[in-house]
Amino acid sequence: MTAVPDPAPRGRGAGGSSRAAWAVPLLLGAVLLLLVWSLRNVALLSFAAIIAAAFLRMLGEPVMRRTGLPEHWSIVVVIVGLLVMLVAIVWAIGRPMAEQLHELQRTVPRAWATVLQWLQTQPFGTRLIDWSNEDLKVPWARVAGVASAATVAFADVFLVALLAIYLAFDPEIYRTGFLRLVPVRHRVEIGAALNASADALQRWLLGQGVTMLIVGTTVGVGLALLGMPLAAAMGLIAGLLEFVPFFGAIAWALLGTLLAFAQGPQQALYVGIFFLVIQQLEGNLVIPLVQRWAVQLPPVLSLLAVVVFGTLFGVEGVLLGTPLMVVAITLIKKLYVEGHLEADARDAGVS
Repeated sequence: MTAVPDPAPRGRGAGGSSRAAWAVPLLLGAVLLLLVWSLRNVALLSFAAIIAAAFLRMLGEPVMRRTGLPEHWSIVVVIVGLLVMLVAIVWAIGRPMAEQLHELQRTVPRAWATVLQWLQTQPFGTRLIDWSNEDLKVPWARVAGVASAATVAFADVFLVALLAIYLAFDPEIYRTGFLRLVPVRHRVEIGAALNASADALQRWLLGQGVTMLIVGTTVGVGLALLGMPLAAAMGLIAGLLEFVPFFGAIAWALLGTLLAFAQGPQQALYVGIFFLVIQQLEGNLVIPLVQRWAVQLPPVLSLLAVVVFGTLFGVEGVLLGTPLMVVAITLIKKLYVEGHLEADARDAGVS
């Protein structure tokens, strides 16, 4: 009689093999996350280059459609056009704007001194000044490092611009190279998710650019009508700070109100009311209209993106937090929600 082999060892072996099959991807994933975290500055610069490349390609597509030029030459036309526009702007308003920004730098301390003088005449002013002197001391050691930080920032901007040009010229080679690292059965799904992320990023850039232009122009014209000096410089600062949701608007509003104190508390009140009206119109009219044909990112997620990525990565995370969230939400929607949850629901017959 033939003995039947005991299946237990084989079962234990299969279980061990199954655990090993899970352990290897988990270990590789942990190593990859550790590597990305160690090179987080490089990863952020790379993502900034992807944003800039998406911007160049967004401008290059209509040039290619209208002129019939090849894709590479359309990108060249866009780059040359942006450089010519930048040179023209600097030539036309560079000197007056530089003078206004220099005057702004000298006006801020005088405006702050005016605020302190006004607070001393108020019942709550002395206590508020004492609190600010104790808890809001200026970190002069950090201020002294601004020059070196600016030098590093210029180098980073140059690197991002160079990477963006290479990415914009031939993004498909990098996309294909990345997909070759993905298992074959998932390449179509992940490729479609990458395309959706690129489209969402371009639409977000377009919507954000429109919002920045509207806010910057409105602030500059409005402050000029209110008789505020440095209106053009404040409009430029407001437009640039609009790139950071919520906190950017708070920053330019506080700065503008502080400068208005140099002309008196009454002028500061008028400017503060004007900024409040602009921000209400922006939040309830401009942003909803722009998001209707751009990217709809819930306000809570925009705020969390700035806070979370700012906490993790510092200033770079604050600047890139919202586009990072746009890409993350798109990938989660395509790969997890539509690719798995809704697919499982359809297989189960659940609507």
